[in-house]
Amino acid sequence: MRARDNPFAAERLQTVRYRPLNTTFDQILVHLRELNYRGAIIGPEGSGKTTLLEDLQQMLKGKDVRTRLIFVNDTARFDSPACRRLLAELTRDEIVLLDGADLIRRSDWSLLKRHTITHAYGLVITSHHRGLLPTLIECSTNPALLRAIVSDLLPRGHPIPAESLDRLYTRHQGNLRACLRELYDLYAQDHHV
Repeated sequence: MRARDNPFAAERLQTVRYRPLNTTFDQILVHLRELNYRGAIIGPEGSGKTTLLEDLQQMLKGKDVRTRLIFVNDTARFDSPACRRLLAELTRDEIVLLDGADLIRRSDWSLLKRHTITHAYGLVITSHHRGLLPTLIECSTNPALLRAIVSDLLPRGHPIPAESLDRLYTRHQGNLRACLRELYDLYAQDHHV
């Protein structure tokens, strides 16, 4: 199978957006306003934190709110010089959207957190753990969510049995990203689940 024909190819997965389980986007925005635009999106790996942060950016832009999205991961580090550059560039009308806050050194996090109180409109982060900022939302997954996403990605008439997807979900401990990567590999090898 060619990579572009794989229903779980990266460009297809980019079309999958965050799906709130026990809330709505409007409620998330109301809660963010109540938190004075300072909150954390928390949850385990593969639970939709980054996708929600990206979707939140689009919602805020739709309300004419300026945002600055920053990704921190193994390849995109956020060291002291990067932190200082960001703080020097910030404007009072921007909300900083920071993906991967728990990967930042404690001293840089402390500086960023303190500085954004007076030099930015807000700060929204993703983190695997509570405590860096008040919790905006806790992301979670369930087998039904995986089944719905897979159903949307697969061509009509080519379902994967729910039991297979449930086993996949259990094997990856609810990490939807890992589930979808495995499905990509299975389809790339032209195997059936």
